[in-house]
Amino acid sequence: MLTLLDTLFSSKKTKKAAPRAPGAPKDGASIRMSSDWATARARLVESQARRILIQGDQVSLMAARSALPGMELVWASHALGDVKAGAAYAEDLDWSTIDAVICAGGELAGRYRQCLRLMAVHDPRKPVLWVGEGFEFCGGTLSAPQEADEVEGLLFNHFQEFFGVKDPLQFRIEIFHGPEVIRFYRILEPNQSVVIRLSDHVKERRYPVSLAAFVEHPILTRERHYRLRLCADVFWRDSFTTLHSAHEFGRSPDHKVEFRAPAWMVRDGEMVLTIPNFERNADTGKEIETLVDGTSRSLPRDGGSYLQQSALPRGNVAPGAFLGWRYRGYGGSNWFALESEAAVKAGHRSNIAGNHHVSCPIIDRADFAASAEDLARYRSVEDNGYLLEPHPVPIAAADSPFVFGFDSDAANPALPHLRIDFFDAAGAHLGRNHMTKTEAGPLFSEDLLAAWNNPARDRAHLALVAHDWIKAGLRFKGFKPMANLIVRHRQTLDQDFTEFQSCWRNLGAVVPGFPHWLTDQLAVIGRTNVFGRARCDKGLRTGVVVAHGSGRLGYRGQARTDLVVINNDGQRRTASIEVPAFTWHFVWLDEALPDLAAHLGTSANGALLVQSGDADLNCQIVTTSPAGAISLQHLWGY
Repeated sequence: MLTLLDTLFSSKKTKKAAPRAPGAPKDGASIRMSSDWATARARLVESQARRILIQGDQVSLMAARSALPGMELVWASHALGDVKAGAAYAEDLDWSTIDAVICAGGELAGRYRQCLRLMAVHDPRKPVLWVGEGFEFCGGTLSAPQEADEVEGLLFNHFQEFFGVKDPLQFRIEIFHGPEVIRFYRILEPNQSVVIRLSDHVKERRYPVSLAAFVEHPILTRERHYRLRLCADVFWRDSFTTLHSAHEFGRSPDHKVEFRAPAWMVRDGEMVLTIPNFERNADTGKEIETLVDGTSRSLPRDGGSYLQQSALPRGNVAPGAFLGWRYRGYGGSNWFALESEAAVKAGHRSNIAGNHHVSCPIIDRADFAASAEDLARYRSVEDNGYLLEPHPVPIAAADSPFVFGFDSDAANPALPHLRIDFFDAAGAHLGRNHMTKTEAGPLFSEDLLAAWNNPARDRAHLALVAHDWIKAGLRFKGFKPMANLIVRHRQTLDQDFTEFQSCWRNLGAVVPGFPHWLTDQLAVIGRTNVFGRARCDKGLRTGVVVAHGSGRLGYRGQARTDLVVINNDGQRRTASIEVPAFTWHFVWLDEALPDLAAHLGTSANGALLVQSGDADLNCQIVTTSPAGAISLQHLWGY
């Protein structure tokens, strides 16, 4: 069977990346597509389409007749010469009788955009295909373990919000289930979204699963990158975790992947890694290597499945030992901690936590020593009032149902030396503490406060946690701190993790040698435009954590911030808050927007945007259930 990814990457054209200019985006991915008649025919056969509209010139019509024998073809065009030769005006046709569309020939971009607009009105589920060259693509995959009871992903057409694309866009949605794939199409107008539920498509679960979405269009990100992210909830027993898509495409099957996690992340149970093979080109002669507390084992590679999974039980492994994997391939792995009743309390039965993997060598390395020049730069940065890559840990009140924590135990080499700066509820600096971590495990806000022997700790509202690079003696460039933000339900001990993005932002200057993660210009002029999902079904409540931090301790500012919830039809509701520098706010969406349930409608799911023109904010969503489950996911922008 011809699969989406088989055809997608066989026709890919990759431009050689040019040297990055100062201030240019770091992500140099520049991929445009081509599509031929064989690809189009395969997709028509797969869709069981019989009556096909050809929007093209006379040469394209002749090519279609040759490539699509046995199919009923209807010719349409917007070009007057084609109309004079017998083509119909596309807008004059009865689109309810059309099963699919192929656009080809001259002025391809205009033909395709016209047909998307017309099909969006008549039936957004029917495919609009194209034959030619030069379209951009974006895509993403989000995987879940075989044990998951349900996966529900929100696909949001964000391209108007981030790239000014006002056209309807067609998304090709893939559900990979072991060796099986289910494929369908959906046209979404700007700011529309759709909920993809695994149970609607896979009735009997036998394998790990992945939800994937791809979009092709003449203009998408203007070649800035090819990332497209769903936001999905993975449910297991009475717990759930929230994730975003991964996006690794077109690499060599020999691409090396390594990942490790500290054993304490599984209190009682196992850690599962989903291992993708979406193009089914993995070298089955190269096994998957697993590592448990230094003991290595091998696992055969399944070449016939789109993805497989590997589970490593925690057993009696010490908290500071590592669970790790090493394999050849690509596609974006997700890890999950599946914990038993022994890990939780208060009647809770289980816990699932998860995130996308971050590449990290599984064997301890000793090749990251800082040079004398590195150490001098660290001292200069500190002397000028800067704090390298600080992470804003919210300090929740004692009566809050949850607590936040910091982790970077997977860093390789280890980074045990920390500097913590504390701020009160108004953003005033209370003081700092230096500590060296001596035990494996998370540092919750209570742990950070307990280690600071200062009466001011009772007024602390935010902790900026940074690694002490001078004391660590490690090189900064190329190092991955492997930082996670953790949330834990105080009563049930259900918990979740997300990649912890630092607040090396709102700097007011470009700091040589220590760039902003996206562009140097954003270090000077901060702004926020990030998104995720909002939901309120099944008793779930969505809250938003907005932290306003900086790597410059002298920074002052007020962030006027909009929380925008967009329902599946693209309609929006907005609540506004102000967040002073070095503070954080938590907002329950159903309190900020009392009509949230009515606004989201029957799907009870929609997109969430957090926007501010004043500052570059750290934003996360926290979701809770009546059973005492809690999930965490950072918001992201493009």
